[in-house]
Amino acid sequence: MISPFRQVSHEADAPVSASDRELYVSHPPAWQSGVAGVARPHTPANDSGVIAILVAVMVLIGLNMRHVRRIFRSMSQDLLSVRRRANVFDEHTASETRVNVLQLLQLWVYEGLLLMMWLWRPSAGESVGFIAVRVGLMVGLCVGLYLFQFASCATLGYVFTDQVGATLLRRGLLSSQILLGWLLILPALVALFYPGIAIYMLLVAAALYIGCRICYISKGFRIFYHNFPSLLYFILYLCALEIIPVIITCRLAMEICVKS
Repeated sequence: MISPFRQVSHEADAPVSASDRELYVSHPPAWQSGVAGVARPHTPANDSGVIAILVAVMVLIGLNMRHVRRIFRSMSQDLLSVRRRANVFDEHTASETRVNVLQLLQLWVYEGLLLMMWLWRPSAGESVGFIAVRVGLMVGLCVGLYLFQFASCATLGYVFTDQVGATLLRRGLLSSQILLGWLLILPALVALFYPGIAIYMLLVAAALYIGCRICYISKGFRIFYHNFPSLLYFILYLCALEIIPVIITCRLAMEICVKS
């Protein structure tokens, strides 16, 4: 016995025309046809680790901006002046060291990012977070370069001048590096988010680095220069402590990017 609620198909209900038969033909969904998608390339600009590093540095600097403004008021004197008698109005608070370290961290991060943008080549096989590791390695190289420069500065001050001259030289190095860290913000961010013009930003960053080093070197020259034969020692200083360390750092960065 057939249930009255059961639908029964009859032979007369079968499609007879072409339009009727088309209605009963099963087609695959539209999304199953077309051109196969291509995976989005993984770049430093969309790497969450790189963005987290940049945001962390910006937040730390922003939280200490009040102390940063105080340091900037005396930066021109620390960068250029060789006056040996301290001003009674010069202030060096306990928080100044912490803020200086944060500003140096800013410098190292942007230098490392620019090194990465200089040597980075797109690769489909890079995993998420791998670019952030490379940036971290570049930052470590920049930290090592600064520590070498600081040790060289302290050694030169200890051997060739008195305590006041050594202090002036160290503060000149610190001020030039802090100033460079602020100047590199725009080139580094533009190179990160607009890789098509990264080469121009790298040239701008190189010019800024050279300009800040010239300020520091000119201050050291005025501290150490006594007579014409001292120019020989100055030339040796340029080769040994200003040119060779930068070349070695670039070579190490190339080795890291090639082998990693």
